[in-house]
Amino acid sequence: MTAVSALKNANHMYINGSWVEASGASTSQVINPTNGDVVATINDGSVADMDAAVKAAHLAFTEGPWYNEWTGMQRRDALLKIAQAIDDNAAQIAHIESLQTGKPIGNAMYEVAHGSEVFRYFAGLADKQHGRHNVPNHDQAFSTYTLKEPLGVIGLITAFNFPFILAIWKIAPALTTGNVVILKPSPNTPLSSLLLAQIIHDNNILPPGVFNVVSGAIETGATMVSHELVDKISFTGSVGGGKAVYQASAKSSNLKGVCLELGGKSPNVIMDDGDIDAAAAHAAAAAFLNTGQTCCAGTKLYVHKNIYDKFISTLKAVTEDITSKITNDTATSSIGPLINQNQLDRVHGFVTRAVNSKQATVLVGGERMFDSGYYYKPTVLVNAGHDAEVACEEIFGPVVTVMPAFENIDEVIAIEGRSSFGLACGIYSNNAKVINKFTRSMKAGSVWVNCFNALLPYMPFGGFKSSGIGRELGEEAVDEFIQIKSVTAKY
Repeated sequence: MTAVSALKNANHMYINGSWVEASGASTSQVINPTNGDVVATINDGSVADMDAAVKAAHLAFTEGPWYNEWTGMQRRDALLKIAQAIDDNAAQIAHIESLQTGKPIGNAMYEVAHGSEVFRYFAGLADKQHGRHNVPNHDQAFSTYTLKEPLGVIGLITAFNFPFILAIWKIAPALTTGNVVILKPSPNTPLSSLLLAQIIHDNNILPPGVFNVVSGAIETGATMVSHELVDKISFTGSVGGGKAVYQASAKSSNLKGVCLELGGKSPNVIMDDGDIDAAAAHAAAAAFLNTGQTCCAGTKLYVHKNIYDKFISTLKAVTEDITSKITNDTATSSIGPLINQNQLDRVHGFVTRAVNSKQATVLVGGERMFDSGYYYKPTVLVNAGHDAEVACEEIFGPVVTVMPAFENIDEVIAIEGRSSFGLACGIYSNNAKVINKFTRSMKAGSVWVNCFNALLPYMPFGGFKSSGIGRELGEEAVDEFIQIKSVTAKY
């Protein structure tokens, strides 16, 4: 039995605790990026399918037991059961995730383990949500307190790069406080979301309508975003996509809120007081994680002038070593391919334009790998000006742009202050004074010191400026899905 054939309901929607056939005839193909083969053909959810899912979720919230009868302790136990079910099916989930994204199986296994830990973290918060009782000394005529209440129906839209864990980042905190959810995964990578629904269904963990999955493309998501019974949208994707979601949500009849995790051009700063070999390995890992298809990847590199030449030569060697270990076998490759041909063309287009316009020089990489699949060589660009396209735009591929050497950290802070992005940044240094100045001055949602892409269940993640609105992970993620009710009583 293949991994996809084990996914019993790949051609169905999961709505109101049941597997239902799509009402329309539209389909999407799921492609294996390592070879271009069709893995599965998925029936797209229609406007009618999404409407049915929203209405089922709304009914589950207003009349079902999940919020109205279950205690926080019961919801805690349900989330813990989901975490255990994920662990019990980890190999199958990782296989599906690797098949639809092309990422190495070891990376997929790590992500599955991370997903179950996220559920466990938020399970620990499910029975600890409480309001505040106010006893003011100056006004004894009133009894006052606050309640934390769930929003209701939450629409979730995820991207193709980390389909399993991005879904869990949204599902777990939303369910923690009694919300109900509808997940619309990327049409490129819907399989692991459908598998999660299958696992939850087969283990009879959640009441009907609490968790729903409707696959489909833009029209399906647009229906959810504009639906008057959806109370909030949580979206991961491009800046352009996020703006469209924001505008559509504002135009909806219920003026629903949004949580947007969008793009970035995250700077990584290498000071002159550390080990150069370690710093180069650190920089490569920061840039090439998930083949650069990481919104917070450290793809803009600043290197101190005192070590610039030696560091660049070391980074070149590290990148060449990574490239030598790339195969089209997910069991052995160091990194995987890009998600599809469009993304491959897009990434190479950035590199080609930079070279042709003399805005940057290719130090290493800059070309496709293999005759099949969507592999691109890890690429280091040098001699780029601060206004170059490759220095300012999110490429979303294995391309790191090295900026002109700097002498003082103030230079980097000033330059990055003009960036439209603010998702993350990092610094590699042992100088506490420099580190403190950097962390205080940078306008970014996450600052990593001597590490990068460190995404922990208990640490909030989200962007400043055009990189997003709201937070995922940490206690702050729960706050995205609650509303505060003030109660003032006079007896």
